[in-house]
Amino acid sequence: MIATIVLIAIVFAVAAILALSLASSPQPSVIFGGQLSLENVENGRDVIVIKHTYGDRANDVVENSSDNKFHWKNLELRVNGTVVPAENIVTFISEGRNAIGGGPGYYSMVVGDLIRIKLSTPLKIGDKVSLKWVPKNQLLVEKEVTY
Repeated sequence: MIATIVLIAIVFAVAAILALSLASSPQPSVIFGGQLSLENVENGRDVIVIKHTYGDRANDVVENSSDNKFHWKNLELRVNGTVVPAENIVTFISEGRNAIGGGPGYYSMVVGDLIRIKLSTPLKIGDKVSLKWVPKNQLLVEKEVTY
């Protein structure tokens, strides 16, 4: 009788440990299944536009911190391999609403949303502009300035 009680206690302890470890494991990140486009990638331009053209919602692309500054989270814009700071965002339509001044939190993009980013220097011929989905290190789009 005592052995049966001990055996049942051991089974419950192992089940509890297994459940706790599964619940606390990080959630797997998935590949982004939508399409974002880059516009204004031309010689002399200093504003790039990112548009969500179709597909899945892009979750948590940027974070607006408590000091009301944007920071990249799941998305990164790069020019010649250097990350363009999200603080340079001048227009951000997130889920159909203006996210500028929208308060702290994470902002996502759905079809039709856009981000305008002011570059510190204008683009020149040969520059490469890329958009990366950070959770899977996935290159979404890359354009080279050709004209």
